[in-house]
Amino acid sequence: MDEKNNVTEQLKELITIHGFNKNTLSQYLGLPLDSIEDLSNGNIDFLPDDCSYRFRLFNKISFLYASATEDKDLKLTAFLQVLLSHHGLSKKTVAAMAGVETKDIERLLSNPPKKVSEEIKFKIAVTVMSLRFFLKDCEPQL
Repeated sequence: MDEKNNVTEQLKELITIHGFNKNTLSQYLGLPLDSIEDLSNGNIDFLPDDCSYRFRLFNKISFLYASATEDKDLKLTAFLQVLLSHHGLSKKTVAAMAGVETKDIERLLSNPPKKVSEEIKFKIAVTVMSLRFFLKDCEPQL
């Protein structure tokens, strides 16, 4: 997949290629449905001139786009790092909650990452997703 350089192209691809629900985009971006269509067609004239507003809006679109296009292992590692650094959880805690060994967490976090079985990676991913969901209120707003 070609990486799109501007957010209107990214938004259009989310809708057309990935079938992302426009109602969900409307709620997530805080824009009416017709504005979602306009924005995905490259029209940004209706947006407020406020640079910080546009920055937040464009970041939200880019984050969704990255979810569809970026390396999945890299994202798992990044979300795991948030749990360890921002939330102060230990590798031992995450491993215990995932039902894996601490060394599996360390392998996943090593640079470059060492081989971890798909089953272990799945267990870690499910645990990381649920922890991030429940701890999301402790994270700064985008």
